[in-house]
Amino acid sequence: MQRRSLIAVLAGCAALVLLRTATPPRNVLNWDVFGYYLYLPATFIHHDLGLQDHAWLDSVMVQYEPSATLYQLVDGPDGNRVIKYSAGMAVLYAPFFLIANGAAPVLGFPADGFSPPYQFILAFGCLLYAVLGLFVLRKVLLNYFNDNWTALLLLLIVFGTNYLQLTAWDGTLLTHTPLFLLYALLLWATIRWHKQPGLRAALLIGASAGLITLVRPSEGVCLLIPLLWLPQGEHGWRRKWELLRTHYGQVVLSAAAFILAASPQLFYWHAVTGHWLFYSYVNPGEGFDFLPPHTVNFLLSYRKGWLLYTPLMAFALIGIPLLWRHHRETFWAVLLFFLADLWMISAWSTWWYAGGSFSSRSLVPAYTVLAIPLGVCLQTAWQKRNWRWPAGLLLALVVLLNLFQTWQWQERILPKDRITRAYYWAIFGRTVMPAGAESLLMVERSASSEEHFTDSTGYTMHELCNYTFDDRPDSSFRFTAEVPWTPGPDITYAELTRKDHAWLRASARLWVGDSLPQQAPPLLVMTFHHNGETYHYRTGTWLIPPGTRNTWVPLVMDYLTPEVRSPQDNLKVYAWNEHGGPWRVDDLRVEVWEPRR
Repeated sequence: MQRRSLIAVLAGCAALVLLRTATPPRNVLNWDVFGYYLYLPATFIHHDLGLQDHAWLDSVMVQYEPSATLYQLVDGPDGNRVIKYSAGMAVLYAPFFLIANGAAPVLGFPADGFSPPYQFILAFGCLLYAVLGLFVLRKVLLNYFNDNWTALLLLLIVFGTNYLQLTAWDGTLLTHTPLFLLYALLLWATIRWHKQPGLRAALLIGASAGLITLVRPSEGVCLLIPLLWLPQGEHGWRRKWELLRTHYGQVVLSAAAFILAASPQLFYWHAVTGHWLFYSYVNPGEGFDFLPPHTVNFLLSYRKGWLLYTPLMAFALIGIPLLWRHHRETFWAVLLFFLADLWMISAWSTWWYAGGSFSSRSLVPAYTVLAIPLGVCLQTAWQKRNWRWPAGLLLALVVLLNLFQTWQWQERILPKDRITRAYYWAIFGRTVMPAGAESLLMVERSASSEEHFTDSTGYTMHELCNYTFDDRPDSSFRFTAEVPWTPGPDITYAELTRKDHAWLRASARLWVGDSLPQQAPPLLVMTFHHNGETYHYRTGTWLIPPGTRNTWVPLVMDYLTPEVRSPQDNLKVYAWNEHGGPWRVDDLRVEVWEPRR
């Protein structure tokens, strides 16, 4: 009986449940999770999938504060609000949502989709997906390793990687926990079908791949796994073709299962936009940079480098070439899937996006695939007597490092994504943050639309521009219907600063005459552009005290430069008379504050 691997799974499950229980879920339906989840209360509670009724959503924002802004929504082509994220997680949340929806009034809580029963039941429901994922991964690994090696690999995945932190704490409700299960199911069905083709395995391949794609469309690269997996033995590609040709009907039904599982997103888009396909990532400040991707930073940076914070996976990468010799039927599928997955993930412009998780959470689902080359690498080292102790010692060290840095993360000694080389080594191995170490971090960026430059220590200032408009009538700029914008700087980030950020302070004066115009005052605008599209758009508004007449009213606005997609992205600063009216402004000035270090 394969007891040790079963005990390893149970030990991993017990650790996950105990750690999750020790920090009970509170307000976990927030930020990105709020966007994943919003489909359910909108559909089943408010019957407003198109989000046309703003009142209930505004009430949720005020009462539960799921995020600083509604960045989870974008404007559709007809002005309707569209949920930015795909519907896959809502499908997976649905069973637990329905349980919570029935339990909430019985327990004395409002059935509003966000009261404590929803938070608790959904969090532990997603933990169930994680537990099931470990059981399925055990079945996968037993196809290639004996009971002892399978037990070791399962323990390494749980305790030697960021899977532990992601699943037990901040990421329980994120996409990666159920994706881990779905990838394990896809692998298991793929192996089973190539050993003994059958309709159940074929349908499971299609359904699991379809759900993976529904959860995260970029994970559609998972299709490379069943497409490139080969039967065991000689002449793998020839035998693969024979399997596909012989079992053509199963292949067609598998493809149908994929389409059916992935189709809810198409129906949602069509229902709320009138189009079957809709690209919701419309913010020009983020997007795919395929040529070249940010792979080196993604793997090795101090900020969020996957191999720096999850060094155990270096053994898995070493093991991929070894598959050619030991398990050739897996080689092309594992290699090309991993390369495509890595390319897709690291091509995202904000490659460090996993701010709420230790290391890079985006590759956690792929650990189900990488567990096979990880095992092959460790087995190869074990078979060479001279390598056993060095490899074993190194393995123990990287596991201990993962556990210690996971603890540092939970204690906020390791912050979310502001880590620099200097800060990393200042806190390396420490149980408390050294005095002054915080100054070594990258600048802290607020999720709020308001930015305030409150501490100029460590910064130097120079003037970017000062428009006095002395050459104009009244020595000021008077707006017209034809020219509702003032002149202002238009400068690339590369010209603005060579540092990773700069604070800008813009100021201007607005003239208030004998009487106030009926139109609202102008706006002071600061924004960046990528390929002509606006992002990180901020405005300041003149507030005119009651009774103010025949005087200049000043306005000062602070602005932190975004993490630009390209050094050639350009900054514009100007005053905009959006609503018209006989307003005029003067002394538009912009200061640049750059960090000394």
